[in-house]
Amino acid sequence: MPFNQGDIVNVKSGGPALTVLSVAGDHVTCLFFSEELGEFKQAVIPSFALESFDEDEDDDHERHAAQDDDEPDDEDDHKAA
Repeated sequence: MPFNQGDIVNVKSGGPALTVLSVAGDHVTCLFFSEELGEFKQAVIPSFALESFDEDEDDDHERHAAQDDDEPDDEDDHKAA
């Protein structure tokens, strides 16, 4: 799949959303924000390892994560007893 500058992509195996900076042959230079380091980073990734970002899928993931946060932990049940 060809990628273009400005496309939002994901690594197929997971990770943050990446912005395509440039494409050179089969290598895609991407920009992402590292939460751990608190700064933007660049990575060159083979195009076969990337897929187009699916905003609907990301929304589903965030929605499920929020639901998990709202559920009480088992520890909370034991404290009340």
